Amino acid sequence: MIRFLSSLAIVSTLLMSIPAAVSAQSNQPPDVVVVGGTPSGVAAAVAAGRRGLHVELDVAGEALGGVVSDGMMDQWDLNTGPAGETIERGIFAELVAQLGDAFTPERAEAALAELVLLTPNVDLHFGRIPVAVLVEPTSAGRFVTRIDFSTKHGTRSSVAPFIVDATEDGDVAALAGAHYNIGRQDLGTDTAMQAATMMFSLHGVDAHALAAGYDVSRFGPGGAMGARVWGFSSLLRDYHPTDPRVMVRDLNFGLARDGEVTVNAIDVFRVDGLDPRSVAAATTLAKAEAPRLLAFLRGRVPGLENAEIARFARTMYIRETRHVLGLAYLTAADVLNGREPGDAIGLSSYPLDLHPVSADDKLGFPPLRHVYGIPFGALVPAGFANLLVASRAISASHVAAGSARIIPTTIEEGEAAGAACAIALREHATFPQLDRTEPLVAALRADLIAHGAIIDVHSAAAAARVPKASHRA
Repeated sequence: MIRFLSSLAIVSTLLMSIPAAVSAQSNQPPDVVVVGGTPSGVAAAVAAGRRGLHVELDVAGEALGGVVSDGMMDQWDLNTGPAGETIERGIFAELVAQLGDAFTPERAEAALAELVLLTPNVDLHFGRIPVAVLVEPTSAGRFVTRIDFSTKHGTRSSVAPFIVDATEDGDVAALAGAHYNIGRQDLGTDTAMQAATMMFSLHGVDAHALAAGYDVSRFGPGGAMGARVWGFSSLLRDYHPTDPRVMVRDLNFGLARDGEVTVNAIDVFRVDGLDPRSVAAATTLAKAEAPRLLAFLRGRVPGLENAEIARFARTMYIRETRHVLGLAYLTAADVLNGREPGDAIGLSSYPLDLHPVSADDKLGFPPLRHVYGIPFGALVPAGFANLLVASRAISASHVAAGSARIIPTTIEEGEAAGAACAIALREHATFPQLDRTEPLVAALRADLIAHGAIIDVHSAAAAARVPKASHRA
């Protein structure tokens, strides 16, 4: 059981009363509460636990994984350099070693669970949905002093000196009163969000024929590599969905080791990822479209002649909802100019991959990679002292989030969040102090490097023996 303290007692003793040496006993109050069983939430909990902190990891559902389990997102959108070299290691590399290029939801859940179970000091709780957050104003900023969770057995409350919101939508930050934009709100247009996707899988696929039969002259740009086959945009010009809210512009296949082949193809417009009714209606549309799409592909795509739908994802893949405003704000210019801020805690290079918000949305960018840094300040909600966000909901513009939203980047955010909690605890510092104090930022970056992370282009180039000048694609 967790020992609960009063909110005011936590505020008054938050930084000075927590010892540097942390006991691993489960009856100790946690040093950090991580909310969200996402890959980034697991990374945050594991990073903090490995550094000796006592961690409470609260998961809304009954399994770990989030979009890689419930959403069946089975492939890594990799952050790579100009020669295809990896620019991301740390905990992400451990997961890649376990799962490879493509994986089933069950294998993703198992790999994440193994990471947690092998980490000391992590108490894992399923079925906890955050419903209220108590915040106390102090001279150091606003402190999150308690989180209330809805469970099968009533309301449960958690308190800790530090909080990591690793929910996909920044739920804890929103409940705490943090400011945020929704969708493309920063463009001054509306709050429309990127299209959502319903993943599904096939059985009866000749995976070898699918991979070997890609014809650029027939199918357009694309190809096959490892466990991935992608492209087919030229072929799909002749495919017309039944509903104007549905679009199929290309295909991404994932070839899992057990023979299951996943399909990432069906986008649905005008989905409010924060409204369960909107998501449910979009799910119905996408599930109705899938058999029709497969019928079109049989006889046109090698290897799909005998394919049948095996299953659908448990939930839709939602790409965008809230963008919590932080001490730093990641922009498209930061991405395109390859900016590396002094507080960068990891690198990203995924293109500005914006799925349209409507059929007539023309806001698109060429698929070019620019290696840039994720600022720690983008994880710190403005005005808060002990709260971090580590998910697609970090402080970023609608356009910049088209790159920063990918799962590998959120994993490095989670790892950095866990490391930051350890440094803040040791130094009796708030997160804004950590971000704005050069020795503390340097300590965080050095700690991440010591644990295998790549945080700047110099170290990435050295690791791959690629000259720094060639880091832009």
